[in-house]
Amino acid sequence: MDNSYMNKVLKFPLPNKIFHNINAITWYILLITGLIAYFKLASPQTMALMMKIHIWTAVIFTLNFIAFVFITPHRFYMMLDRLFTWDKDTIAWFKNFGGYPRMLGIPFGPEEVAPQGKYNAGQKLSYPMFIFFVLILIVTGWGLFFFKHALGKGLFTVMFYVHVWGSILVSAMATFGHVPLALIHPDDVKAMFRFGPGTVPIEVAAHHNPKWVENEIVEIDHPKDIPGGHHH
Repeated sequence: MDNSYMNKVLKFPLPNKIFHNINAITWYILLITGLIAYFKLASPQTMALMMKIHIWTAVIFTLNFIAFVFITPHRFYMMLDRLFTWDKDTIAWFKNFGGYPRMLGIPFGPEEVAPQGKYNAGQKLSYPMFIFFVLILIVTGWGLFFFKHALGKGLFTVMFYVHVWGSILVSAMATFGHVPLALIHPDDVKAMFRFGPGTVPIEVAAHHNPKWVENEIVEIDHPKDIPGGHHH
């Protein structure tokens, strides 16, 4: 058995890793090229090049979302099911915001964090919004590209500003919220971005996601001559 599975649990299956990482890379390419073009931060020739890069990156961005939803619909459904499943512990998380303020030296709320599932309450609140805006940006972006002459000035203007400022708002939330909070958990970061299985140590998962480990994770039998355990 591959040592990468010993005493570890698969937190990020391959389809989820592919979707997340392509989405993250293309998102920031789209953000940078879009900002350069919108705020006219370069010469006309460079801005024209930026828009070409923007369009072709948008193709990858869109196909990545479509592939995740329609090629691996079970993974997409499982993610949504977990995100929209709330209980008393989900609500209790907000009493101290998962202990994150204390990590920054701010003694906010009780010291004990309410046990969470695979996604904590903050993720359950923010991830659906990210997914919603991915869909909104895809629809408005291609709507502006293919139907700009048919939309009418009013609708075109609304879609344009939703596309531009919606992307800026969500990018700010991801850059200053999601990314810093993710970096606090290096095991998750390594599992998501490294080549190979998206596994984390079982003890790490049990600490940060105890209800997920307790309710969903089972140990798979392995040959007696192979030490350690494999969880899935």
